Amino acid sequence: MLDRLAMLFILLGVCTSLMILKDLIRYPQPVRIMNLVWPVTGLYMPFFGWLAWWFFARKNRSASPLLSRRGSQPPALRQLFSSTSLCAAGCVLGDIIAIPTISLMNTLPFHSVILTHAVISLVLSLLFGVMLQFFALRQIEGISIFRAFWRAIKSDIFSLIVYQAGMYLYMLLAFRFILHNQIEPLMLHFWFMMQLALITGFVFAWPANKFLLQRGIKPAF
Repeated sequence: MLDRLAMLFILLGVCTSLMILKDLIRYPQPVRIMNLVWPVTGLYMPFFGWLAWWFFARKNRSASPLLSRRGSQPPALRQLFSSTSLCAAGCVLGDIIAIPTISLMNTLPFHSVILTHAVISLVLSLLFGVMLQFFALRQIEGISIFRAFWRAIKSDIFSLIVYQAGMYLYMLLAFRFILHNQIEPLMLHFWFMMQLALITGFVFAWPANKFLLQRGIKPAF
């Protein structure tokens, strides 16, 4: 039963990503890095990712990519979703590399598959998340490489850590009760658990991104 449900969600995720990618060919985003972020969002957010794309990005593709400083005003829902999905994309890319890497290890550096996954995933997610934010800042503000990199670190580290905390809490339960403390990248139910973990991380990171956007710490676009 679990494998059937996993297959359904995974196929829906792939189809959602492909549908967004097809639309992106005709309607590319003003902030170029979002052309990568949106298909990634579809992978872990079946169908709802496409709805978000349709209402937040496809209809707003002509919006100016200039940075929006909102001060103490609450960010628009579109800006909040885009910011959180950018953060999530870094975590997805980090896990895509972390999971096969851990499964190929003969010896776990932390003697625990759960802790090893958490540490390696966190490090890679921070790296990819900061890089995605860096590319966005370079286009939006046109600042130097060093300044863009430093700003990306300051604006994204907190939300990435919160995202990973949400993911880790879910995967801790999944490893204990469903995955039997094993990373099994060839099993459908493992990737289904990862989808749900990514959605959990998205929920955790939402208020963190709202806090950063509202105070002008993180760029809104």
